[in-house]
Amino acid sequence: MSSAAGPTPFWEKRGSAAHDARRLLLISFHFPPDTTIGARRWEKLARAVSERGWGLDVITCAPSKAVGTALDSLPAGVRVFGVPDPMLPFEHVEHVLWRAYRTVWPNRRLDPKTAGASNGAEARANAGRPESLDRSEIPQSIRTPREVLRTYWAWVELTHGERWARRAATLGTRIIVPGVHEAVITSAPPHTSHEAGRLVSMETGLPFVMDMRDPWSLQPWLRESVASPIWYRHAERFERACIERASLVVANTAPAHAALVALHPDASAKTITVMNGSDDDPLPPHRDSERFVIRYAGTIYLDRDPQTLFRAAARVIASEKLEPSQFGIDILGRFADEHRVPLLGMAAQEGIADFVSVEPPRPHREALDFLAGATMLVIFLGSNMLALPAKVFEYVRFDSWLLALAEPGSAIAQVLEGTTADVIVPQVDEMAAAIARRYRDHREGIRPQRVARDDRFSRAAQARILLDAIAALTPARV
Repeated sequence: MSSAAGPTPFWEKRGSAAHDARRLLLISFHFPPDTTIGARRWEKLARAVSERGWGLDVITCAPSKAVGTALDSLPAGVRVFGVPDPMLPFEHVEHVLWRAYRTVWPNRRLDPKTAGASNGAEARANAGRPESLDRSEIPQSIRTPREVLRTYWAWVELTHGERWARRAATLGTRIIVPGVHEAVITSAPPHTSHEAGRLVSMETGLPFVMDMRDPWSLQPWLRESVASPIWYRHAERFERACIERASLVVANTAPAHAALVALHPDASAKTITVMNGSDDDPLPPHRDSERFVIRYAGTIYLDRDPQTLFRAAARVIASEKLEPSQFGIDILGRFADEHRVPLLGMAAQEGIADFVSVEPPRPHREALDFLAGATMLVIFLGSNMLALPAKVFEYVRFDSWLLALAEPGSAIAQVLEGTTADVIVPQVDEMAAAIARRYRDHREGIRPQRVARDDRFSRAAQARILLDAIAALTPARV
């Protein structure tokens, strides 16, 4: 398919004549070369799309630098187009004012209750504040200077999103070739990407597939800096319009599916569940050890509680009379709230500092090698009962016991039901009992096997569900 017929992609891998004849349009703010976790879902699904015989045109946020070889793993038939997301005019004014302020008072410490501006200044103003607020903690009226700032920052974020969506929709309508493109798909967050798909669908008449990686109006918490009721009012209005237009709504967990249908009962028949799933990429070989090692790799977000794990481990260490040569907890990453007690400080408070190691993050390949040395992997409970951390699908592939801290009915509990994983309510007594049981098994020579033993965790199986549903929307080809 010649790019001369329309906009020029910043990256393309030529496909077959079949890929040129049948194409899908994907709008996803996060996509390679972006390396954030949100880019990974459709980076992996792209191969299934190509194998199904479709070409794939992707609209994403324009990269700020040359992409090099970052997209070379994408399959044939994929073209990637960029839409920039530059600063808004008034953000330039903020940065000028900020630089002027620091010139006049270079050493003055900001009052975090009154100072602030978006982007870098926003981060400086957040020093010492919680990373996020639960929905119930967000006041419905503006009463304090801080709440004024949150409302402003939320408005800036939403304005960015709407502007990018309109630009992406304009590009999308130029890319669409009648009789070739069969559907427009959006993947979010940021959720305003769905608005771009709605606009393209209205303009072209193509079926609109709304892939919701995370809840939108049902989001249980927001970053503290944008924790404003206007964020939720905006989400409710745009979500309703997008779901009404969509031909297919995709939730990525069963609880998220149920919550969406409860909120939008008219969309029940067109809502499906497609999880992220596990890949078949080779893993580093498992390294067995006489030492029982619990490991975690990644950021421990504010709504997770690592101290509960340390407290449970302290119980096991005391009851089993263990030494650091026999038992340990290794963490590769960081605790998101850097203004609270650091991880090693928490371990010291529980009297097990000698049993705990904390190292800074490493590249993904090195993190996998780190995980391959674990006797037990741990997944921390988060506040979002509807979400399923991506690391679940990674951890289930390792020959390690899996300690999953989850409330009954949560997405984590549901997907791991009936497996060998220890799905435990995050209470010290239950956690300590599960760890002690696995430690005794290990001491007796029993070794764990991976949790993923059937197709329920397979990304390929999930891709079939999604692509079958999309194929049902598209016209049959002779």
